Amino acid sequence: MVFEWLKKLRAVARRIALPIREERAPRNMGKIDLRPYTPEPKIFLGQLAYLKLTQFEILTDELKFSPNTHYKAELSEAAAKSFEKYRAIASILAGLGFEATDAMEPFTERIGNFHSRTTGMDWYETVIKVYLVYGLLDDFYRRLAVGLTPTLRDQVEDALADDTFEQFAKRVLVESMAESEQLKSRLALWGRRLMGDVLLELRAAFDNRKLAGVSKGSKLTIEQEREVNLAAYTKLEPLVGDMIAVHSLRMDALGLSA
Repeated sequence: MVFEWLKKLRAVARRIALPIREERAPRNMGKIDLRPYTPEPKIFLGQLAYLKLTQFEILTDELKFSPNTHYKAELSEAAAKSFEKYRAIASILAGLGFEATDAMEPFTERIGNFHSRTTGMDWYETVIKVYLVYGLLDDFYRRLAVGLTPTLRDQVEDALADDTFEQFAKRVLVESMAESEQLKSRLALWGRRLMGDVLLELRAAFDNRKLAGVSKGSKLTIEQEREVNLAAYTKLEPLVGDMIAVHSLRMDALGLSA
């Protein structure tokens, strides 16, 4: 059922023309109001903090595989910036009275499994994975933050603002693909393959029952649970369609087709 949903959304996304970033949140809110579905701050920030921590971990692991010293030095700077994002979100949690490690703990297995399914074959596949996946997830969490207080929303936006890695990734990938058509073809396939997994991670940030308007304590049959899940997927279609289109824009920026 989930994979049929993903296939349908790909077709819808091909017809979507995205506005510039500044207009995206209002445009999306006209289709689906995410405010009722934004998780409570500890859950929202715990997921986001662990995603930023794993981004730092992935980038630092890749330093030793960098094709040259110049790329290694730049990647180390980008990794440091990603750790600063984690520290900023951990600081927001602390300001609310939460320990970052406690807030992250419920999501470590899920996010770890996500990364194990999307491990790149080499340095280039890892760099494009982080560029595409974390770019998409950052966009998603910016939108989902609409249900937080204005102060928390601003803090999240500030924490995610740095684009050092994104600029680095675009430049080195374009440079490298210009020298190898084989690499370009391989990264195009890998970029398309990542989309399904990142959409499933996006979906996991929501509570299906909350999306479908069903009480958490309700006892449901297997068929009723299936209907709840389908109702939740359907409600998210406009948002996910936009997310697929954002993914396409990032692929386009590399000269790749989504």
